[in-house]
Amino acid sequence: MKRITFITFFAFTLLITGRGMAGETITIAGDPCSAPLAKELGSAFTKKTGIHVDVSSFSCQAGIDHATEGKADIGVNTKNELSSDLQGTDVTHTVIAKSPIVLIVNKKNPVKNLTYEQVQGIFSGKIKNWKDVSDTDMEIKNVMLMPCVTHAMSQQAALYGEDIAKIIPEKKGNPSTNTNILVAENEGAIGQQIYGYESKDVKVLAIDGLLPDKKTLPVKYKFYQDYNVVTRWKPQGKVKEFIDFALSDEGISIIKSMKHIPVNQ
Repeated sequence: MKRITFITFFAFTLLITGRGMAGETITIAGDPCSAPLAKELGSAFTKKTGIHVDVSSFSCQAGIDHATEGKADIGVNTKNELSSDLQGTDVTHTVIAKSPIVLIVNKKNPVKNLTYEQVQGIFSGKIKNWKDVSDTDMEIKNVMLMPCVTHAMSQQAALYGEDIAKIIPEKKGNPSTNTNILVAENEGAIGQQIYGYESKDVKVLAIDGLLPDKKTLPVKYKFYQDYNVVTRWKPQGKVKEFIDFALSDEGISIIKSMKHIPVNQ
């Protein structure tokens, strides 16, 4: 009798404290631009609730497709015009943050800041050498490995010139990681990266003297994407609990630690 009472009390304790039952899992499908934040949020959520969060990384749109097709509980990605991609009135779309995009260069590159016009010139191919924006004579080589990021930058700055010099990795891999590696290995390289994903081996450039933060983005610093959370149906149960956690003070703290800008819901 005492054993039954203890088990009942333990189960009740799990219920009132919000601890998850063994075997509970939330599946999240993302991409290299969105998976890192999802993993950090998932790890903290698991620690808080006991519900395991399994984050898988695919191509940019695949994460959202997995969610809308019922292959994952949640799909995440970074894209500004996502709403037009969603089919069906039952799909729920929540933006939990802004994901800033920054330009990174080799640490030996003396350039610390580019004007908006200079960024346009580099992307369009009108500026092909660093001597046009500094005292250093080096060919500018573009690292553009993340489709979602490059698409956003082409819309927000300038269309890419057909003859701009590019650096491509010899082998396919995580595009965010490869961007850091190629920029760190090539003195004249410039890469496009999600802010917070840059490695310690590269340098982040200011644009018009600004870096992205809650004061500058999006009015003054315009390079960013929405961090989208998508579910096939209206979120319920553990899925709703995870999204609510991402929007809570604890979730916002994690978002800020990843250099994303929380959205006031």
